[in-house]
Amino acid sequence: MDNLKASIIINTYNGNQKHLVEAVSSCLNQKRVEIDLIVSTLKNDPATKTLKGYNLRFCINDRPGIYYQLNNALKMINSDWWSYISGNDTLLLNKTYQEISLCLKNNKKICYSAYNVVDNDLNFKRINRFFDYSFAKHLEGNFVNDAAIVHKSVLDKYGPMTEEFDNLGYWDFWLRVGKEHPEYFIYNNNPVFNYRISKNSRHIKRKASPEWRKKELRERRKMLIRHGPLSGIYKI
Repeated sequence: MDNLKASIIINTYNGNQKHLVEAVSSCLNQKRVEIDLIVSTLKNDPATKTLKGYNLRFCINDRPGIYYQLNNALKMINSDWWSYISGNDTLLLNKTYQEISLCLKNNKKICYSAYNVVDNDLNFKRINRFFDYSFAKHLEGNFVNDAAIVHKSVLDKYGPMTEEFDNLGYWDFWLRVGKEHPEYFIYNNNPVFNYRISKNSRHIKRKASPEWRKKELRERRKMLIRHGPLSGIYKI
């Protein structure tokens, strides 16, 4: 399986520049796959200076927004395969090759993997592992991570990501695919990227807010009722 190419998108907006350089380097250092790296940011963001000289393309947005920035970058994809990575996380060297290889060998279009949870300095804490795809389980909670590799044909049919449900755009995207084609997914039990958690992580701050937790539950119900039936804590 030679001549593999993949586009990787990184969103960044006023982020930690050291972490961003680590994320970018981990993408450009991928083994056995030609990487087209797209960094989606704003015109005056520090990333435009930090990453000057790196082998990547910028997607310059007129306003910040996770899915707004991602959707604009998705229009720039010129590879058969693509994935996303946060500007705080890092890929292991064989992440992209391993996931594309599993898809090709098993005639799949989406590969999601286990991953390492690390601290602010990339020190290992634990491995998060999951299970083979089930649409019923997917309605109970999202276990397909944002960094999964995806064939562009899936994006062409089911994109773009919705901005309607706060930070749930990826879960909604996976459910739209899984409802019609659960056979597209394959799970890789090998951890292939590092998910960084620190006290300043956005999701840590959010979970500490009772108001945010209530809002998230409302958004989840609103999103899930389109895919239904609702069960567990989401059942009304």
